[in-house]
Amino acid sequence: MDLPEARQRKNLLFDFYEALLTQRQRDVFTMHYMDDNSLVEIGEAMEITPQAVADMLKRTIGRLEHYDKLLGLTKKFEAQQATVAKIQLALDDFEKTSLTPEITAITSQIRRLLTNLTSDF
Repeated sequence: MDLPEARQRKNLLFDFYEALLTQRQRDVFTMHYMDDNSLVEIGEAMEITPQAVADMLKRTIGRLEHYDKLLGLTKKFEAQQATVAKIQLALDDFEKTSLTPEITAITSQIRRLLTNLTSDF
């Protein structure tokens, strides 16, 4: 059974590197991790054994981890998210000390920019 953090990591890897997988790997991953199908259900749907499904999932996760080791997109994403969180905290503190219409307008624009920046992912 996957811990929520492990499952979240696998889904993040899939989001970044899905296009580098074969269609069959994408299908098995999606059926198991996103649609929450069991190995038996996937095996029946794909006409393979549950063990073959488990092996394919293991290889797929290994491949995703390999791509991330080479490209490092998840680290970059997590660093970006941390930076955005710090900026938002700084804006919160700044707004508490400087409540003028000009400051409110500027911080609103910065928040919109941050939202646009993070919505690309």
